[in-house]
Amino acid sequence: MPDYRLQLLIDPADLSVIRTAGQRITLAKPVNSDSSPNVVWLSIDPFQSTEVQWSEEYGIYASTTAVQQGAAITKLSETGVPAQDGASYTFTSAATFNGPFSSGGVARGSYGAQNDMPSSNYPVLTFGLTQSALINQKPAERKPISATPVLATQFANMTPFSTVYIWLQSQFASETIITTITGKTSKARFGGGVNDLSLKYDASLGVFVPVSAQGKLMADHPNVELSTPLLF
Repeated sequence: MPDYRLQLLIDPADLSVIRTAGQRITLAKPVNSDSSPNVVWLSIDPFQSTEVQWSEEYGIYASTTAVQQGAAITKLSETGVPAQDGASYTFTSAATFNGPFSSGGVARGSYGAQNDMPSSNYPVLTFGLTQSALINQKPAERKPISATPVLATQFANMTPFSTVYIWLQSQFASETIITTITGKTSKARFGGGVNDLSLKYDASLGVFVPVSAQGKLMADHPNVELSTPLLF
């Protein structure tokens, strides 16, 4: 069973405007810093009700895609899923991952990748984590959630957060690097006993806001942070 569930609701009148504008629901998850996701994890065609489910299982990928705004990630190699946390994997000259290997430098909940691809072949590669999800029960398999440039011989230590950033945009698809999020966002924090959250789009604010189990707007929720304040 998935660990977490996020429900996103949109009123029909607002949905018509959003779809006419070509806007999509966009989700991103931070790695190493809770305040700076840098990859579009999921770009979702909006409906009145969208349900996203996922488990805290990750893979590691390698890519030659440069970490720059708007770049679409092409995965060249990846580990199996789930990768082992608290361990490291070595990316070899054969362009495959070996491991996992126990590593005192990688804490539980973190994932390590050693770049042993020779510099003469690739001076720098991009490494990151992948995560799968169900979107309205349809699988979205092993989508990148982060991207970090790693020089040859160097090591990447990646710690994922269970926070999800949510916003509307029309420019970027899934698996796209975003060095900066533009626009208003909602930030939903999962974990610590919080496994299920529901939010509803508020057109007056331009963000998804928390709602109760009965679908009523909530003035505050300890696990949802908005980039714009609620005005009740």
